[in-house]
Amino acid sequence: MTVSRIARYAVLGKPVAHSLSPVMHRAAFRALGMRATYEAIEAGPDDAPTIFARLRDACYAGWNVTTPLKAQALGLVDHASDQARAAASVNAVRLDADGVLEGHSTDGMGLIQALGELWSFDPDGQTALVLGSGPAARAAVVALRERGADVACWARDGERAARLAPPLSRKPALIVSALSAEAVLPGYVLAAADELTLIFDCNYGRNHSPVGAMRGERRSDGLPLLLHQGALSFEWWTGRPAPLSAMREALLAHSSGAKHHLERTPPS
Repeated sequence: MTVSRIARYAVLGKPVAHSLSPVMHRAAFRALGMRATYEAIEAGPDDAPTIFARLRDACYAGWNVTTPLKAQALGLVDHASDQARAAASVNAVRLDADGVLEGHSTDGMGLIQALGELWSFDPDGQTALVLGSGPAARAAVVALRERGADVACWARDGERAARLAPPLSRKPALIVSALSAEAVLPGYVLAAADELTLIFDCNYGRNHSPVGAMRGERRSDGLPLLLHQGALSFEWWTGRPAPLSAMREALLAHSSGAKHHLERTPPS
C-alpha cells in the first residue's frame, strides 16, 4: 500500500506568533481529511532569502507571507501571478512539481469577498478611500479599482500615496485601513466618514485602530479578510474548494471578538 506524503505548509513573518493562519488552515486540512501540516515561522527581511531556500529544499508545498515580507517576497519567487505583480506584493507561495516557486496575492480578492459577505458591498460605481501605501493597501487599491470603484488614497508618505491613487475629493462609501496601529490620521481624513460609511480595518487582534474614532456604524476588523484570503490561498495550493465553514469556526473558537464580525455572515 502506498502512503501519501504529508504536505507541509507555513506562514512567514515577524512577528508571527499571534497569527491565526495555522488554526484556520489546520481546520481546513482536518475537514477534508488531508495529510498536511501548517506552522508559523518567524522570519524578518534578513532571514527571508535563507528561509525561502530552506523551505524549497525541504519541499514545502506552500506558505503564506505576512508583514514585513510581502513586497520582498516578489523578488524571492521564480514566477509571480498578475495579481501579485499588480500589487507588487506576494502573500502566498506555492512550490510546483517542477520545482518552480510561484508567487500570488490573494489579499485583493480576499478583501472583495469579505466586503461582499459582510455588507453585500459591490465596488462598481462606489467611492473608496484606502489608508496606507504598503502591500496590503496596494492590493486593496488594485482590487477595488478593477471592480469599478473610484479609489482615493491617503498615507503618511504623500508621494507614495499619490502613486497609488489621487487624494480624497468626495465622501467615500467605503474606507479601508491598511495602517499600523500607531498611525495618526489628520482631522480631514477622520471627518471623511459619516454614519453610513463602511469602515474596514485590514488588521485584527489589536487593541487600537487608527480608524476607531471615525463615525461609521458598520465596521469590521480584518478577520473576514484573513478568512477569505486564506481560503483563496488554500484553493490555489491544493486545487480543492476551501471548507469555509470549518475555517470560520476555527477562527471563532480561537479569537476573542471574532464572533461580532464572522458570525454576522451567512453560513457557507
